[in-house]
Amino acid sequence: MNFRYPVFLDLAGKKCLVTGEGFELAAKVQALVDASANVVYVNPQAEPKIQALAEAGIVEWRARDFEPADLVDCFLVISDQDDNSNVFRLAEESRVLCNSVDDAENCRFSFGSVHRQGDLTIAISTNGWAPALAVRIRERLEGEIGREYAKLLTLLKEIRAEITSRLPDFASRRQLWYRIVDSDALEFLRNGEDDKAAAKIRQMLEETVNSTSRSDTSDDVAAR
Repeated sequence: MNFRYPVFLDLAGKKCLVTGEGFELAAKVQALVDASANVVYVNPQAEPKIQALAEAGIVEWRARDFEPADLVDCFLVISDQDDNSNVFRLAEESRVLCNSVDDAENCRFSFGSVHRQGDLTIAISTNGWAPALAVRIRERLEGEIGREYAKLLTLLKEIRAEITSRLPDFASRRQLWYRIVDSDALEFLRNGEDDKAAAKIRQMLEETVNSTSRSDTSDDVAAR
């Protein structure tokens, strides 16, 4: 069985083409905009949300049918045509990643059902065959993964550079990261005690640095 490779793309500044008029396309266009892509929409008509983005100069709307030249310099294309096979074939020839909405046979990649909390992103895929199942799994996770996870990620992002500089040894850093995510910090954040969570993380960092320093000193003494 051909399993699809999960990946998160940096689309900033990349030309991304969307063509067709399915009801899902407005959300996909907005998602590309949120990812800082340069979005081009090709279709004679456009949903009101897409029209608004075009009028604001955020999306380029080419109000006509798709043409092969639209794929020039594209990084990826999303197609929702009555027949996506032509767009897929041309995209393959141009080495452009292609997603055809609800058409797994004409896809080089598929979208996951996404749950996002700040910088935390969880995407669920069914290999393109049952998006509804992915949605239900995502909805279940949304009930279990609250805002405290995004808060924890923010704290970890803020202290990451300091951890790297103060703990040059990868094994020590790895051990500390797992200590932090398995600690009471998450529970503090869940209860709105953000200061306690930050203090707990700081305490664990200092403990690890001190422990590592003592270990290095002992090794130096033993080597003499």
